[in-house]
Amino acid sequence: MSPSTINTINDEFTLNVDLAPTIIGAAGLTPPSRMQGRDIADLYLRRDKQQSIPWRKEFFYEHPIIYNATFIPSSQALVRKDYKYMYWPDFGVHQLFDLKTDPIEDNDIIDSPQHATVLSEMKSRFAQLKAEVI
Repeated sequence: MSPSTINTINDEFTLNVDLAPTIIGAAGLTPPSRMQGRDIADLYLRRDKQQSIPWRKEFFYEHPIIYNATFIPSSQALVRKDYKYMYWPDFGVHQLFDLKTDPIEDNDIIDSPQHATVLSEMKSRFAQLKAEVI
Protein backbone atom coordinates (compact mmCIF):
# COMPACT_ATOMS: atom_id res chain seq x y z
CA MET A 1 0.00 0.00 0.00
CA SER A 2 1.41 3.35 -0.93
CA PRO A 3 1.65 6.15 1.68
CA SER A 4 -0.95 8.16 -0.27
CA THR A 5 -3.61 5.48 0.35
CA ILE A 6 -3.08 5.17 4.09
CA ASN A 7 -5.76 6.80 6.24
CA THR A 8 -8.08 7.48 3.34
CA ILE A 9 -11.80 6.84 3.19
CA ASN A 10 -13.55 5.25 0.26
CA ASP A 11 -17.32 5.51 0.37
CA GLU A 12 -18.13 3.23 -2.55
CA PHE A 13 -20.83 0.60 -2.02
CA THR A 14 -19.32 -2.78 -1.20
CA LEU A 15 -21.59 -5.72 -0.47
CA ASN A 16 -21.36 -9.21 0.97
CA VAL A 17 -21.42 -10.59 -2.60
CA ASP A 18 -18.04 -8.89 -3.10
CA LEU A 19 -16.35 -11.05 -0.47
CA ALA A 20 -15.92 -14.24 -2.51
CA PRO A 21 -14.55 -12.49 -5.63
CA THR A 22 -12.15 -10.52 -3.41
CA ILE A 23 -10.82 -13.68 -1.73
CA ILE A 24 -10.54 -15.46 -5.07
CA GLY A 25 -8.68 -12.45 -6.52
CA ALA A 26 -6.32 -12.35 -3.52
CA ALA A 27 -5.48 -15.99 -4.27
CA GLY A 28 -4.45 -14.92 -7.78
CA LEU A 29 -7.42 -16.59 -9.45
CA THR A 30 -10.22 -15.22 -11.61
CA PRO A 31 -13.76 -15.53 -10.24
CA PRO A 32 -16.27 -17.40 -12.43
CA SER A 33 -18.24 -15.04 -14.70
CA ARG A 34 -21.55 -16.21 -13.19
CA MET A 35 -20.45 -15.06 -9.73
CA GLN A 36 -22.08 -11.90 -8.46
CA GLY A 37 -19.99 -9.19 -6.85
CA ARG A 38 -16.60 -7.69 -7.61
CA ASP A 39 -13.11 -7.85 -6.24
CA ILE A 40 -12.87 -4.77 -4.01
CA ALA A 41 -9.10 -4.66 -4.53
CA ASP A 42 -10.04 -2.48 -7.52
CA LEU A 43 -10.88 0.17 -4.94
CA TYR A 44 -8.02 -0.06 -2.48
CA LEU A 45 -5.10 -0.92 -4.77
CA ARG A 46 -5.42 2.10 -7.05
CA ARG A 47 -2.01 3.58 -7.63
CA ASP A 48 -3.30 6.77 -9.23
CA LYS A 49 -6.00 8.53 -7.19
CA GLN A 50 -7.15 10.38 -10.32
CA GLN A 51 -7.93 7.07 -12.02
CA SER A 52 -11.68 6.63 -12.28
CA ILE A 53 -12.97 3.12 -11.64
CA PRO A 54 -16.61 2.52 -12.55
CA TRP A 55 -18.29 1.08 -9.47
CA ARG A 56 -21.87 0.39 -8.47
CA LYS A 57 -24.00 3.47 -7.86
CA GLU A 58 -26.95 1.58 -6.43
CA PHE A 59 -28.00 -1.82 -5.22
CA PHE A 60 -31.18 -3.80 -4.73
CA TYR A 61 -31.68 -5.98 -1.70
CA GLU A 62 -34.23 -8.37 -0.30
CA HIS A 63 -34.39 -9.45 3.31
CA PRO A 64 -36.61 -12.41 4.19
CA ILE A 65 -39.01 -12.54 7.09
CA ILE A 66 -37.36 -13.65 10.33
CA TYR A 67 -39.61 -15.70 12.62
CA ASN A 68 -42.75 -13.68 11.80
CA ALA A 69 -43.79 -10.32 10.36
CA THR A 70 -44.06 -8.72 13.78
CA PHE A 71 -40.53 -9.76 14.74
CA ILE A 72 -38.54 -8.88 11.59
CA PRO A 73 -40.73 -8.41 8.52
CA SER A 74 -39.45 -8.99 5.01
CA SER A 75 -38.17 -5.94 3.18
CA GLN A 76 -36.89 -4.96 -0.24
CA ALA A 77 -35.08 -1.80 -1.25
CA LEU A 78 -33.23 0.15 -3.87
CA VAL A 79 -30.36 2.02 -2.23
CA ARG A 80 -28.36 4.89 -3.66
CA LYS A 81 -26.06 7.41 -1.99
CA ASP A 82 -28.79 10.04 -1.99
CA TYR A 83 -32.08 8.11 -1.73
CA LYS A 84 -33.48 4.83 -0.47
CA TYR A 85 -36.75 3.39 -1.72
CA MET A 86 -38.15 0.61 0.46
CA TYR A 87 -41.00 -1.83 0.15
CA TRP A 88 -42.40 -3.91 3.02
CA PRO A 89 -44.26 -6.80 1.28
CA ASP A 90 -45.91 -8.11 4.45
CA PHE A 91 -47.67 -4.78 4.94
CA GLY A 92 -47.86 -3.34 1.40
CA VAL A 93 -46.00 -0.23 2.59
CA HIS A 94 -43.66 1.82 0.41
CA GLN A 95 -41.19 4.40 1.78
CA LEU A 96 -38.73 6.91 0.37
CA PHE A 97 -35.89 8.51 2.31
CA ASP A 98 -33.56 11.36 1.40
CA LEU A 99 -30.29 9.98 2.78
CA LYS A 100 -28.41 13.26 2.34
CA THR A 101 -30.71 15.24 4.64
CA ASP A 102 -31.98 12.29 6.69
CA PRO A 103 -29.24 9.64 7.01
CA ILE A 104 -31.01 7.83 9.86
CA GLU A 105 -34.19 7.42 7.77
CA ASP A 106 -36.41 9.19 10.25
CA ASN A 107 -38.57 11.13 7.75
CA ASP A 108 -40.49 9.19 5.11
CA ILE A 109 -40.94 11.48 2.09
CA ILE A 110 -43.00 9.08 -0.05
CA ASP A 111 -45.89 11.60 -0.24
CA SER A 112 -43.69 14.66 -0.84
CA PRO A 113 -44.71 16.42 -4.09
CA GLN A 114 -41.15 17.75 -4.52
CA HIS A 115 -39.85 14.17 -4.65
CA ALA A 116 -42.44 12.78 -7.09
CA THR A 117 -39.94 12.55 -9.96
CA VAL A 118 -37.33 10.79 -7.80
CA LEU A 119 -39.99 8.42 -6.48
CA SER A 120 -41.25 7.55 -9.95
CA GLU A 121 -37.73 6.88 -11.27
CA MET A 122 -36.74 4.82 -8.22
CA LYS A 123 -39.95 2.74 -8.32
CA SER A 124 -39.30 1.98 -11.97
CA ARG A 125 -35.66 1.01 -11.37
CA PHE A 126 -36.68 -1.02 -8.29
CA ALA A 127 -39.15 -3.02 -10.40
CA GLN A 128 -36.50 -3.57 -13.08
CA LEU A 129 -33.89 -4.86 -10.63
CA LYS A 130 -36.42 -6.97 -8.75
CA ALA A 131 -37.47 -8.64 -12.01
CA GLU A 132 -33.82 -9.50 -12.71
CA VAL A 133 -33.44 -11.49 -9.47
CA ILE A 134 -36.67 -13.45 -9.66
